[in-house]
Parts: sequence; structure tokens; C-alpha cells
Amino acid sequence: MAAGQSVVPDRWRAMFDQVMARIAGRFGRMEPRMTARAYLLGLLSGAERKNC
Repeated sequence: MAAGQSVVPDRWRAMFDQVMARIAGRFGRMEPRMTARAYLLGLLSGAERKNC
């Protein structure tokens, strides 16, 4: 990230929610949709190690 730039958490979350809304129709049920959401948030997190 360039100097002077930062991530605004509320804006980031709103944009993530917009992306999830766009792909929500790909999931027939709520449970897989929520699992995919949690998985993506995990991949995008700052955690040192990530796995399934």
C-alpha cells in the first residue's frame, strides 16, 4: 500500500457485502452462502496461516 493510504473498515465491509450480494444467487441455500462468506473473509484476513 502506498504511503498515506489506508483502508477504511466500514467502506471495505460495505464493498465486500456488495461483492457477496452479486454472487449470492450462485448458492441455492443460505448455509453454503454463509460458509463461502466466512471462507473468503478468512482468506482476506491478516492471519499468518490459512487453510480450509
